[in-house]
Amino acid sequence: SSCHLKAGTDPRAATFLGIATAYPAWSPREKRVITLEDRVLNCFMRSQNGMRPPLGSKVSTAITAYITWLSSGNTIRMNHEKPLGPNHVRPLKLRTELANAKRGATLFSNQCADCHGSEGTGGEAGPPVWGENSYNTGAGMSRNDKLAAWLKVAMPPDETNLSEQDALDIAAYVNSHDRPEFVLEEHLP
Repeated sequence: SSCHLKAGTDPRAATFLGIATAYPAWSPREKRVITLEDRVLNCFMRSQNGMRPPLGSKVSTAITAYITWLSSGNTIRMNHEKPLGPNHVRPLKLRTELANAKRGATLFSNQCADCHGSEGTGGEAGPPVWGENSYNTGAGMSRNDKLAAWLKVAMPPDETNLSEQDALDIAAYVNSHDRPEFVLEEHLP
């Protein structure tokens, strides 16, 4: 399982549909122009907390080709500030300082634990959201604003019914837990 619902074909959140049209693009985080393949490989390091496969590797080529295929027929829509696909997740209107992690704990228990486990360690229906097997501190999801915006449009998967405040509170609770620290050198081949 991953952030890219239905193998990246769900248009609600982290979709791959049309995303190839946003690359190559300037990456504020890397302070350089990156390709779609670079972006895919960075997900291995940050969101999956794994090793970055080499450029041109079989897995890298396969994933990049799949995403490019899903973008067939779309026009190029480059953004000069950062890579944004045509269906990118919009930021919430709430300020992150308004997050209530205690309320988020109750919401998580009631709406998220069935899939992600009461201890956030994941299960068959959902990935770990904290702990040693979750995304690391270098992932976008480790930021409350990014996670909350994604939760608002994607969770629960069958009936997205979270308010912006609910999503922000759950994000604050989830991200209050330990997760692996991102150290770039530890994720390079």
